[in-house]
Amino acid sequence: MKNIKHSKYKNTGMLFELLIRQITSDIISGTDSVATGILKKFFNKNTEMIKEYKLYKTLCEEKISSETKSSMIIEAVLSARKKINKKKLSEEKYNLVREITQNFDINEFFQTKVKNYKILASVYKIFEYREIDNPVEITRSKMTIMENMTSNLKKDVIQEQTSFNSEPKEIRLMSYKILVEKFNKKYGELSGNQKSLLREYIENVSNTNNLKVYVQTEANKLQSILEKKIVSTKDTTLKIKLSEVSDLLNQYASIKNLDENHISALLRYYDLVNDLKEIK
Repeated sequence: MKNIKHSKYKNTGMLFELLIRQITSDIISGTDSVATGILKKFFNKNTEMIKEYKLYKTLCEEKISSETKSSMIIEAVLSARKKINKKKLSEEKYNLVREITQNFDINEFFQTKVKNYKILASVYKIFEYREIDNPVEITRSKMTIMENMTSNLKKDVIQEQTSFNSEPKEIRLMSYKILVEKFNKKYGELSGNQKSLLREYIENVSNTNNLKVYVQTEANKLQSILEKKIVSTKDTTLKIKLSEVSDLLNQYASIKNLDENHISALLRYYDLVNDLKEIK
């Protein structure tokens, strides 16, 4: 059997995600993004890459309740991919990686972590190899995709917090993806601290230790602010709620594996502290 390997350089879904991450990083830094032009050049209606990317997107994001249906979707996608011009697709990928190499540090660019790496890698394997090459590995990849399709879909819903007192735990439920979308649409509404946090997250996503130290430092600062507010406020209910949030911030000191939930929560804590400035 063949030894099936995954290649970041040839994974259309991953190339797209990495370019989006680079664009976001550039926007936060306030610089013109070369990656925007590259993305438009290789992912437009006239390219084979956009056709394959849509197939990646289907297998990575489709959510259904039946394993039978998920299997049917996989087979339908594989059938659709056969219609893609493989030679042109290969040329486009080669030219895309060449442009990335010319404009960025190639090692740093591809070291950036992608949240759905496992799913993207599995899709790549069933696209690039056949079951006859390695039936065990191909079957394992299909099962990974099917499990992702049939897993419980967590709704990325952000409800407006009309009263912090009634919904204190909402802070922990916000997804980083939604916050980035909000950032892209309403850049000016984020505070300087929030922008700095996002910048640190994107620039140090491959260096989790530096990011963790930064996040823990910021959490400690926010906790100090809340502690002072707890002492000064006369509102008993507010004291209780702020104490709960302070306890949550205290947990940052013992974080072992930093994830996006910690980042999104910290962004919300910044909002809370800003809101507290209005309370006398």
